[in-house]
Amino acid sequence: MHTNRAWKIKGNGGKLHNLNSHRFFIDHQCASCGWSFEDIPDRSSIKTLDDYKAFWHKQIKEKHWKKKWNNQGVHQLFDNIKKGDFLWTRDSGEYFVAEITDDPKNLFYFDTSLEATDNDCSAQLKNIEWVKVGKEDSVPGSVSFYPGFGSLVRIDSHEETINQACPYTPTSLFSALCLKPSQNLMKKHKITNKMEFFHLIGYAAAEDLVALWLYDRFGYVTIPSTNKISTEKYEFALVDTSIDDSGKYINHKKIYIQVKNGNVNLNTNDYSSLLLENEEIWLISTLGTIDNKKSSSRIERLFRKSSNISIEKYDINELLNFVFDKNKQKILPTSITQWIPLFL
Repeated sequence: MHTNRAWKIKGNGGKLHNLNSHRFFIDHQCASCGWSFEDIPDRSSIKTLDDYKAFWHKQIKEKHWKKKWNNQGVHQLFDNIKKGDFLWTRDSGEYFVAEITDDPKNLFYFDTSLEATDNDCSAQLKNIEWVKVGKEDSVPGSVSFYPGFGSLVRIDSHEETINQACPYTPTSLFSALCLKPSQNLMKKHKITNKMEFFHLIGYAAAEDLVALWLYDRFGYVTIPSTNKISTEKYEFALVDTSIDDSGKYINHKKIYIQVKNGNVNLNTNDYSSLLLENEEIWLISTLGTIDNKKSSSRIERLFRKSSNISIEKYDINELLNFVFDKNKQKILPTSITQWIPLFL
């Protein structure tokens, strides 16, 4: 059974990768990864994908370019994408998705028109219908995040199929639901592995989730202005709202948060040296590791105790339990709760 995968195409065509080709994609119901060979008269002879591949290799050889077909986006577009896969792109902050409804070899079309050439979109995957989904808060984090520098990237490469009888990954299931909203599809393919939730939420939603969990668990409150400060060491700062019997706040400590949503490693040594007295740093890697240790304890609290650095560990499932606890969901933003119905 073929696994329906999800891909994202950049749409920056041209030799300098400075063209906004994605607008051409949407207007002309196609996708392209460049290599239009605009200066070569013989290109008008290209009719099929096999013609195009032969032409591509001939030009590379004649021009002595050190390029390999298997390293190019056009290879991914026509050889690796399969019927039933989904393709994403973005234009002016809006995300669009399309389904590949046939073998890409059958959808190949070489367009020599001036408009296609000017947009570096001559070699096209044609007859795909783009559907607007919405802005960043409407799509999974796997879609809004672009992993790598290639013109075309598979964005669910770290995801498993929902179950053995299901052809979808969480991201491709969401893609299918965008195109064909179906209660039957949702009921038939509920996601059982709650860890997949982190593939669906974006980095901003992950930060919101951590902040709300810390408020619920420890009474920590975010200082909004600190989220605007550009720093590699923390995302935002919080304060402890613990009070005594008289209503007086009893702690003056500052809490700093570093959240990585995805398969990212965090090193405690990069942060422990920043700690002053009466401060905490929280490290969270939702799907990665801390200090390269494979463990579910991917939440760590670092603080100074008698001039030494102490570390408390928490299980990443605490965040998931918080999300799926119906008693807590009313304080969660839509960017988090919209994904809950996809799970059992």
